[in-house]
Amino acid sequence: MPGSSLGVCRLRYGRYAIFFVLIVSLLLGVGCGREKAGQEAPPAPAKLQPGGQLVYGSLMEPNTLNPLLSDLLATAEVGSLIFSGLVQVNDKGEWLPDLATEVPTLQNGGVSRDGLTVTYRLRPGVTWHDGQPFTSADVKFTWETIMNRKVNVVSREGYDKIDAVETPDANTVVVRFRQYYAPFLTLFTTILPRHQLAGAADINKAAFNRAPVGTGPFRLREWRIAEAVVLEANAAYFRGRPNLDSIVYKVIPDSGIMLTQLKAGEVDIVSNVGLTQLEQVKAISGVRAVVTPNMIWEHLDFNVDNALFQDVRVRRAIALALDRQAIITEALKGVASAAVGDQSPLSWAYNPALQPPARDVAAARDLLAQAGFKPGADGIFAKDGRRLVFNLVTTAGNKTRETVADTIVRQLKEAGVEATVRLADVPAFFGDVLRSRRFEAAMFAWVAGLDPDNASLWHSRNIPGAGNGYQGQNYAGWRNQEVDGLTELGARTVDVEARKQAYFRVQELIVQEAPVIPLYFRSNIDAVRDVVVNYKPNPTQAGNLWNAREWGLTKKR
Repeated sequence: MPGSSLGVCRLRYGRYAIFFVLIVSLLLGVGCGREKAGQEAPPAPAKLQPGGQLVYGSLMEPNTLNPLLSDLLATAEVGSLIFSGLVQVNDKGEWLPDLATEVPTLQNGGVSRDGLTVTYRLRPGVTWHDGQPFTSADVKFTWETIMNRKVNVVSREGYDKIDAVETPDANTVVVRFRQYYAPFLTLFTTILPRHQLAGAADINKAAFNRAPVGTGPFRLREWRIAEAVVLEANAAYFRGRPNLDSIVYKVIPDSGIMLTQLKAGEVDIVSNVGLTQLEQVKAISGVRAVVTPNMIWEHLDFNVDNALFQDVRVRRAIALALDRQAIITEALKGVASAAVGDQSPLSWAYNPALQPPARDVAAARDLLAQAGFKPGADGIFAKDGRRLVFNLVTTAGNKTRETVADTIVRQLKEAGVEATVRLADVPAFFGDVLRSRRFEAAMFAWVAGLDPDNASLWHSRNIPGAGNGYQGQNYAGWRNQEVDGLTELGARTVDVEARKQAYFRVQELIVQEAPVIPLYFRSNIDAVRDVVVNYKPNPTQAGNLWNAREWGLTKKR
């Protein structure tokens, strides 16, 4: 979200999930990216040996084991092993049933025509780790807990649109919304046990938060502070007992020590490896580097209220002057993928008909000439005595981003455009530069959500200024009536196909009007020992442990 100290903004998973952005903070200065080609192929399938213990290395430790009370990645990862949600997201960004028997849709009758009523049919026979039955009452209790102002939940976004949660029977939940909430599937990703917490005097301080009871594939065995969280297989798990006997979530706060232990075979999986460590990982025998596209996209924004950028031909010329692939190769070691719009290729709303424009310096110069600019003696275009020169402001402290900015400066100069990089500390960048729109051009990243609604980025009412209390994230100042209508339509339309077409058109308009220039999507880099089977990294906010029940080892410890 804006104001993040990480130089990466806005994650939406039914709430602002800062925990995912914290991954990025560990990579600042070393970068992260997305590799379009050249990802190492996984080894040939090997026979899984049932049982065994897998060690998962983490740079961070949970601060609680109740996911509703923390935005830390570590809490979310361990929580995904202990708890279940009504639905979940797989590694392709697809919704799957979890505690529910199916994903509610218009087609199966789970969603009403006006989108205000969503019905979940629950799996019968599911039990909590303590043997008590899971019922619809637990779902209702979870919503009531989230809406309890005395409970310090991370966010109530979306839940506050619910008017009531009804439980006509033990296996049916009816969620009634006051107003349509398009990303309704992102809600109820963690369900809490009513019988464990209903009598708690203060849920924020409940013993449950250190010794939770869930319905997930693993149950807590012990939490050794500053060392590890040890989890054992839930033999009564509703999808069947996990392959592994146990998972050790090992806390190793030093990335160098982490790789040393990986090399020694003391750790089986290390996620979110820094770009500068990629070659070290590839050099470790018996370990493979897994590069997975994620939903973080780097972009260059114009302040379209600046006289220099009011002419769309100037913005499009600058877009044509950039060589995205060269930026990816030079600054990101090829571990990234060129972006064309605001939707990730992982999103159901991604427009496959669009392609990132190839660099065309001649066409860029022609557009500038059409806009009335002429090259000066120094090769830089000018119009009415004003040279095409501007500041490109970005966050300080991120060496990869600074390298990208320097590459952009060099490429633009070849097209007769002069840019100067200006660095701002992260709080000032988000607190003043963007929010007050004190920039000519700016470069940073957004974290795309599972739902494609980006009205906060593009709707004209969300241009921050004195008139709206500096709310909104349309920092470019893009004003387009068609975009306003499309984002409004997308947010209120229940039919997914109609929403998709609206967002397809928004992407087309981004390319045509270039208020921002999408540069590239990043990737996560994971290190996985060859003895690990069925590891399927998840680029969404669901996280890499989403299918841990399927993990196994070809050779047990």
